[in-house]
Amino acid sequence: MSVPGPPDPIFTLRGSGSPITYLKFSDPSTQQLFSGSEDGTIHIWDLKTHRSKGTLKTSSGQSVLWMEFISSDQLVTFGKDGVAHIYKAADGSWEHTGEIRTSAMGFCGGIILRQDNLLALPSNKTSAIDLYDLKSLQKVRSLFDSSSKLGMTMSIKSISDSSQFFVGYEDGSIGLWDSKHSEILDKTKFFEECVMCLDYSSGANLGVCGSPSNILSTWSRTENQIMKGSRLEIKNPGFNDIRIRGDHKIFATAGWDHTVRIFGVKKLRPLAVLTYHKESVQCLDFSQDNMLACGSKDQHISLWKIY
Repeated sequence: MSVPGPPDPIFTLRGSGSPITYLKFSDPSTQQLFSGSEDGTIHIWDLKTHRSKGTLKTSSGQSVLWMEFISSDQLVTFGKDGVAHIYKAADGSWEHTGEIRTSAMGFCGGIILRQDNLLALPSNKTSAIDLYDLKSLQKVRSLFDSSSKLGMTMSIKSISDSSQFFVGYEDGSIGLWDSKHSEILDKTKFFEECVMCLDYSSGANLGVCGSPSNILSTWSRTENQIMKGSRLEIKNPGFNDIRIRGDHKIFATAGWDHTVRIFGVKKLRPLAVLTYHKESVQCLDFSQDNMLACGSKDQHISLWKIY
């Protein structure tokens, strides 16, 4: 199927000084985008002026793997050094208020389980996830499936308004976990290689995952089970990130081939290929008003308005 010609970005953000590794839009009222870099720096971009208005520096200078807002004025980050940092907005700046030091070494980020007020982070134990209380920052318990050799945790995704979440593993499997009962409900193998990235939309009941191969796989969740869906064969191999837009209409993939591919959720049809970047696209995020931000190894961030 032919794909329409690519649109152009509405703006690009430059000056990070390091490859972009994670992107997170803030609350719409602030009109800011937070970008994490390979050198551990977090830039705060003003989307009105398209300039950096400040930075946060993690202690080790290693890649930022994940960021999420606990609330509109509280941010948690997690780096390749295995340290989670907590920041709170105060008088126009962000103050470091706490940290969690894990011994995890890898590429997996974290999630917030809002119903339980828990933070889930990869453990130093292979395949395990550790749960921390968001107030005390103390470890509550660990989740581990002793019946399988799943390898390292590679990616993780929460489910809206639920204590359940998905974990992608080194062996190509995805597991469905229940944090309240500390048990794995189901696991399904999607790839022969590791699950590099995944996302899930409760509204569409659609999950999408990617690997170093040229295949995207989809799934749905039915009565605590993972139900395999379609397999999409893409021209070039390798995916770093996947994001389903908040209105459940489209999803985007970040590719090793420097492109961002846009697909329709309903029929899984390719809609566009965004070709601005010169190196691997490493991370994506959608804003609440449907702007798409793409971060690349080329140190640039492109902003798009599509469909």
